[in-house]
Amino acid sequence: MVCFAGVPSHRGSGVVKIITITGTRPNFVKEYAMNRELADRGIEEVLVHTGQHYDYELSEQFFHDLNLPRPNYINTLVKGSHAWETATIMTFIEDVLSAEQPDATLVYGDVNSTLAGAIASSKLGIPVAHIEAGVRSSARYNPEEINRRVTDVVSDQLFAGTTSARDNLLAEGYDPGRVHLVGDVLFDALRTACETHGIRQYRGEYDVLTVHRAENTDNEARLTAIVEAVGATERSIRFPVHPRTESRLKQLELWDRLQDFEHIEVLPPLGFLQFLELLAGCHKVITDSGGVRREGYMLGKPVITLIDIVWFPEIVESGWVRIADAHDWEGMASAIAEHDPQTERPDVFGDGHAARRIVDILSQTYG
Repeated sequence: MVCFAGVPSHRGSGVVKIITITGTRPNFVKEYAMNRELADRGIEEVLVHTGQHYDYELSEQFFHDLNLPRPNYINTLVKGSHAWETATIMTFIEDVLSAEQPDATLVYGDVNSTLAGAIASSKLGIPVAHIEAGVRSSARYNPEEINRRVTDVVSDQLFAGTTSARDNLLAEGYDPGRVHLVGDVLFDALRTACETHGIRQYRGEYDVLTVHRAENTDNEARLTAIVEAVGATERSIRFPVHPRTESRLKQLELWDRLQDFEHIEVLPPLGFLQFLELLAGCHKVITDSGGVRREGYMLGKPVITLIDIVWFPEIVESGWVRIADAHDWEGMASAIAEHDPQTERPDVFGDGHAARRIVDILSQTYG
């Protein structure tokens, strides 16, 4: 058996009941904004942790930093292929849904847990609300791209964070009555966390580097090029290393090479607040993460992305996000050294009140 049931919920009479699916860092951060709003509005939330990227013990620091409640249900996931993990999570979620009988299921973004939650709910006739619907790239066989497209198809309420995401859904023929432009709950979460914890945004003297995507870590040539590119710059760089990335760097004998660069400070993985503080005080962001590039943009940082996949074209078109694909170390090094936009940074992701708009619609639809 792969799941552990935590504290079952107790439904009150006439109260809207939502099951929320989480399991990865981006989910936890978005849940920070939604959990607060749902609680303030009297909606019962059953929080589910699928264990996709972390078991609860490893992710507990995120829950502590974000003041999130312990999940009602916690999955102990045996790691495997995408198909294995998705199917296993789907079975776990199906059991939870059958026990709880919610009014709707809330899913975030594009990870395997999102797809599993959406399909399991849809097959049981439970409405699905997809936060971050409509995001598209040209990389049709990218795992996240598959997840988000399929999730949109089976979702009843489609919450778009940007105008391009909304326009994608309408162009694909989705019912306009189910498509809602609400803003990005990630922006809600960052804004609230900075205000609550007194985290100041400023342009410091160091850059932040993150590398975790399989397209880079599983490809020796690309990972080597990234190491050489950051090594070639003279800029001070702080690099919190993902455990899988560290393992690959050591396997490819790049770990010692990285340690040779005095301007690069290698850090252990950081909790949410530690990383947010690091990001808020840096000068530039160098990353292959879709989430971190958005966070960097939201915090007013020039961003260099190390993979040629564009999910939010507005931030590239603004000039603040520059693509420097990892096949070319000299191009990356040049971008790290030179990228410093002086143009206005548009408010692409809304006004920081996306969660309130989403809960308004959930209340009106399922109340």
